[in-house]
Order: sequence, then C-alpha cells, then structure tokens
Amino acid sequence: MIKHIDHIGIAVKNLDTALSTYKQMYGLEAAKIEILNDIRVRIAFIPLGEVLIELLQPTEPGAGRIGQFLEERGEGIHHIAFRVDDIQETLKVLKKMNIPLRDQEPRDGGNGSRIAFIDPRASQNVLTELVERKQEVEEYRKWTLEN
Repeated sequence: MIKHIDHIGIAVKNLDTALSTYKQMYGLEAAKIEILNDIRVRIAFIPLGEVLIELLQPTEPGAGRIGQFLEERGEGIHHIAFRVDDIQETLKVLKKMNIPLRDQEPRDGGNGSRIAFIDPRASQNVLTELVERKQEVEEYRKWTLEN
C-alpha cells in the first residue's frame, strides 16, 4: 500500500524568502513552482534524495487551509505525504478499516498528482497525505505557472 515518503509539507508565509533560505543554508533549489488556484496555494517542490520538501504559501494571507494553518500555528511542518501506487484502492482499504478521512475521494494535487488526506486523529495528530504520481517532479528544472 505505502511505497515510501513522498514529501514533507511545510507551510511558509513567503515562498520566495523560504526558497532563498533553503538555497543559502542547504544548497537546495526548487525543481518546480506552481500555483493551485482551487486550493489557493503556491507550491515549490525541492528534491532531497528520494523525498521532496514541499513549501506551501497561501496565495493571499489567511486563504485556504494553509492560510488558516499559518494564522493559527505559524510557519512549520504541515503534513507528511506517503506515496501510493493506487490512491483509489488505498482509500477503499482505509474506509473498510473505518479510518477517518478528510478526503473521501482523490483530488488533484501538485505536479499532476492525485491526493487525499487522512484525518490527523487517525495517526497521532499528524496530518497525513496520500499521493499517487503519474510522473516525477522534474529535478532541477524551475517552472512557474502564474495566473
């Protein structure tokens, strides 16, 4: 069911500042930057070995779940994401186990992925995301989608 850790999601107030910090401190650069208008977030994917660091900035202060998270808790780790081969099947199995889910059905995520979140009550108060990818994030190539 679970293949490996896909990414660690970190909520940030300013994506450009965070990217500068990751480059200066660790020598890491974003492979892709995109905006997901439907959830009001700007995302940067930073490859680090087989795991991505996903920096998330709301498209406007307080917007969406990331904006709410920042207002309530400030910057920091928002979620951990696990890679799955078949998200539909994984959700089906979890439903049979009566695991509380935030997303009953998969939805679109960054870089063309399909995602679903598990309610944190099911996993020691850790917000957990499931990710099915048809393609990997292109390493060391910057993309920006502006709308």
